[in-house]
Amino acid sequence: MDDESTTREPRRIKSIEVGFRILRLLEQAQEKLLLRDIAVGVGMPASNAHLYLASFLHEGVVERDAATGRYGLGPFAVQLGSAALRQSSLVERAKDLLSQLRTQTRHSVFLAVWGNRGPTIVFKIDGDEYGPMGVRVGHVLPLLSTATGRVFLSWLPAEQTGQLVEQERSSSVSLAGNFDARIRDATIVDIAKDVRRDGIARTDSAMSGGFSAASAPVFDQMRQLCAAITTLGPEPDDTAVAQFEEALRNTADELSRRLGAPR
Repeated sequence: MDDESTTREPRRIKSIEVGFRILRLLEQAQEKLLLRDIAVGVGMPASNAHLYLASFLHEGVVERDAATGRYGLGPFAVQLGSAALRQSSLVERAKDLLSQLRTQTRHSVFLAVWGNRGPTIVFKIDGDEYGPMGVRVGHVLPLLSTATGRVFLSWLPAEQTGQLVEQERSSSVSLAGNFDARIRDATIVDIAKDVRRDGIARTDSAMSGGFSAASAPVFDQMRQLCAAITTLGPEPDDTAVAQFEEALRNTADELSRRLGAPR
């Protein structure tokens, strides 16, 4: 009897498992989905799917675009993913390095990884000054108008970033909330060429919401991009720029080394 009880599967709540079929569908989708597409995708009547979505909307796990009626993952889903990443070995291995970088630069520093919506901040230490761009853990950053985004843009394949790039081009709005022709006219090839050459991406205060930013890539044991480390703060003078960027590169290189990236 004891053997049977130890091997028996624990009881599960079927409605939760059904609901997670919807969440997995939204996670795998490249864009927000209509109710009918969700219903077909999970194999249930639209009326049933709507009930699950209503509950997920209430909890913030799902959000609905009022203009299109399409559903996508909501802010709490981003927070869940960020919490999981904060507990991962990547963040644990990065914490002391980012703390040292913050001490060296006195700027805000943060670690971002690629999420289902783009570069997502998973760890952050505030700098001496708080600027207009109040980034926080869980914040998703644009590709074209942020230094962090430009790092991912320079190493990830076009099929992974293309749709987000086109969405950003269509608005060409910077983090400061203003139209910026540099976003509309940005050439991906030129961005990648500069970032790969310098080992660092930069954006000025006009594009980065009042503060300048610099970001460097972090690589894993397969020499694949897995994260970006970014500093964000007041525009430094010419002498400090070189020092800050060297400290940033060294920090990213050391985290890559800890993750087993080949030299």
